[in-house]
Amino acid sequence: MKVISIVISYSSFIVSETEVSSNVDTNQIFDNVLYYTKKYINKNKDKVRDALNINTIKTINYEDFSSFMVLQDILDFENVIFSINKSIPTNVLDKLFKSDNLKSIVCYFMPSDYVHKFASKGVSIKFQNDMGFNLSFIRNNKFKDLKSIYYKKKISFYSSGEVYDNFEEFLKVNNSLKLIDLYYYSNDLIEFIVNKLKKYNFNDVNIFIHQDESNMYGLKASMSFLRRLNKEYSGKDNKLIKIIYSDEFFKNNIFKELTYNGLKFAMVLVFYVGIVFIVSERYHEYIGILNLRLIEDTLANTITQPEVEIDEMDDQEVIEEETPAPTTPPVEVEEEDPNPYPNIPTSFDTLLSMNKDVVGWLRVNDTRINYPVLQAYDNEYYLGHDIYFRTIMTGWIFMDYRNNPTDLDRNTIIYGHNLLSGYMFGDLKKTVNYSWYTNSENQIIVFNTLNRNMKWQIFSMYKTDYTNDYLTNEFFDDNEFMNYINMVKSRSFYDFGVDVKPYDKILTISTCTGSNNRRLAIHAVLVDG
Repeated sequence: MKVISIVISYSSFIVSETEVSSNVDTNQIFDNVLYYTKKYINKNKDKVRDALNINTIKTINYEDFSSFMVLQDILDFENVIFSINKSIPTNVLDKLFKSDNLKSIVCYFMPSDYVHKFASKGVSIKFQNDMGFNLSFIRNNKFKDLKSIYYKKKISFYSSGEVYDNFEEFLKVNNSLKLIDLYYYSNDLIEFIVNKLKKYNFNDVNIFIHQDESNMYGLKASMSFLRRLNKEYSGKDNKLIKIIYSDEFFKNNIFKELTYNGLKFAMVLVFYVGIVFIVSERYHEYIGILNLRLIEDTLANTITQPEVEIDEMDDQEVIEEETPAPTTPPVEVEEEDPNPYPNIPTSFDTLLSMNKDVVGWLRVNDTRINYPVLQAYDNEYYLGHDIYFRTIMTGWIFMDYRNNPTDLDRNTIIYGHNLLSGYMFGDLKKTVNYSWYTNSENQIIVFNTLNRNMKWQIFSMYKTDYTNDYLTNEFFDDNEFMNYINMVKSRSFYDFGVDVKPYDKILTISTCTGSNNRRLAIHAVLVDG
């Protein structure tokens, strides 16, 4: 039977969640120890508070966070100690911050933003840890400080030594991990990682095993082991730990194992699947357009979208205009309202009631791009789901899962499908025209988050063969950031004459163009907000 144990000493209470036999008397003092069931505590808060109302005791020592979450509303002590080799989770910190009598906290670690919050209330903080990380691990993952480790959602390991030397210490500090990129593989290593994730209660982490020539045959021989490991650590509500294999693994192994007859069958199957795909793609885009119109109605959006034809994803190359637009009389542009999004402060509430993944709103001038921006736990979900969580090939506009939508990283990245209809990022095809990108009004992009209204000025636009080098969101130092800025500026097909400083924050918009192996990238620097 699981109970909350409270040991009464001369100067403090020592609290932990523990298992006891069913014949142990609970909900009463036994040899200076109280055993309470959670059910009893929740139903008898006043009785528990009175039983522990000992004026001489000002300190409470928690040996697990779950006990704190049960008792904090009842027991408000001056001094709180967490005897746990793990950073305090944000839900515990938020609950602790509401304490009226708190004077000191002793713990393993908490991020600096919470340290400042507690300091503003006069609460002293003391850390008890001996953490240390290898320099290569810090540089490879672009950690700037311990706060960035606490909030990090994705980490990469390039050797077994990095894992054994740093992973457990990382889990003690971290509170947000969702994805592990593993570039080195062995059975012992993956089992070590899984066991540590279980030990520190990380229950929703994907492990992405990158296959290459160095580990190709080891991975092939380990397929049954990996399946067993996945099954062993699977929960009832989806997999507890997911192990994913890279595209290279399937290309280099799975297809090699197909027989000749299997390949013939696959070719026939691909033919029929292609037909189904084309029909399905048109249907999904039609559904996507209907969903967008439903959102426009929901938000009472006054921006009228023109009718569109139902069409497939745009895989046709767009030819940039080589010469300036013809000299025609200028079009009179109606002066914009000082707030181009008067509906946003209230609309975010409406959008969040529809989907809690809403993190912002993006508008690109003289295009149909005027959408809520979503963010999932990875960069795959909203490639195939809309704002209503429905599976649909047109997807939705979304922020890179690595980005912080509240404080904003140095580079905030937004993705979306390039649709021939012009929806999602389909209208970005206009932006490569000389008449568009030389118009100063078009060079300002509006991207707002839930707590900030912002304007961003374009400083680079280009098309490139598929690469990830422009999708870096964090930088080790100012030099690395400026090297990145110089790289993307050198690719631009137009000199916008915009300076970017080491302390600036930038926005990157990315979509496919021409074919799935080409990308259109637009970079803009924050100039207002």
